[in-house]
Amino acid sequence: MDQLHLKKCDINVIKILLDGEVSQIIDYFDSQEFENLSKTIGFGGSASVYTAKWMGTTTTYAIKRFCNSSRDDIINEVYLMGKVNCYPNIIKICGVTTLEASMTITNILDKTPMFKCELLIVSGEANYSLILKYANSGTLGEYLRENAATFRWEDQLKFANDIASAVLCLHSYQIIHGDLHSGNVLIHQHSIKIADFGRSRLHGSVISKKEKAFGPRVLFWKLTTRKSPFDFETKNNDPFEIIKIKTNILEGVRERPSPSTNHKFVTLYERCWQCEPHERPEIGQLISELNNIESLVVPCSFSFKEIETTDESHESENEEVNVPCYDCDINKYV
Repeated sequence: MDQLHLKKCDINVIKILLDGEVSQIIDYFDSQEFENLSKTIGFGGSASVYTAKWMGTTTTYAIKRFCNSSRDDIINEVYLMGKVNCYPNIIKICGVTTLEASMTITNILDKTPMFKCELLIVSGEANYSLILKYANSGTLGEYLRENAATFRWEDQLKFANDIASAVLCLHSYQIIHGDLHSGNVLIHQHSIKIADFGRSRLHGSVISKKEKAFGPRVLFWKLTTRKSPFDFETKNNDPFEIIKIKTNILEGVRERPSPSTNHKFVTLYERCWQCEPHERPEIGQLISELNNIESLVVPCSFSFKEIETTDESHESENEEVNVPCYDCDINKYV
């Protein structure tokens, strides 16, 4: 994208709060230069995400429009994304724009009537939005569901390595993602792209090596099962089920590995599940062991289609871990 329609008066509000390195890559773009801003690809309590094309081109971008976020929250997300903007396994930020409420409110009401936060926006009020690279294969959860028949062992291992490498990059900048789950892991051209830094923060001190291997723990399990842990996706509207799941996690319950999964891979991600930092592998060690697994003879013919029937009898069973888990934020387990 060329540096078009830069509005110094607007972008300076953001740039003045960023360091020199990040401010150089953050530009302001006129929202009128985007067209087909109609498809909602994601939404939540703090933002909604649309696709749009740069006028006169076939290039698609993702537009993340903030809702009820303070300027400090927006600055924080821009700053953290800017710090790691060149890393291949992290979604790239191209710049910022402002969208008038009238440009999006009709689409939100038509397509997502239960999404109420947009109603708090006064008609005609401008709101900062991020312009992001578009990931053409959706979220990791969507990708696993849609490619069950063709997603094989080699793909599982590649994605696991991509995720671990992205976490290593974040932690090298002292960044804690804070919300790493399959909905915030995107796929573009068969590569992982970590996204959504809305809950991310800079760690106040040097991150302990043992803390680094905690983030990918359940994502690795999901790569081999294609399922939501504890059936969370089908139970998340039932408060009693959520309490039950949280209680199980606190008591050290973990999901069972899928049959036919490489046992070294299972052992590795189960070590990442440990609550005590000293029991987890360091992130560099995690990547090294993933590479060692990759060099072994593996069940190359394995795919999800082959285990769907086998897994069915174990769907509601869990495996207990001896150490208790004191982190009961359920979103970190799905």
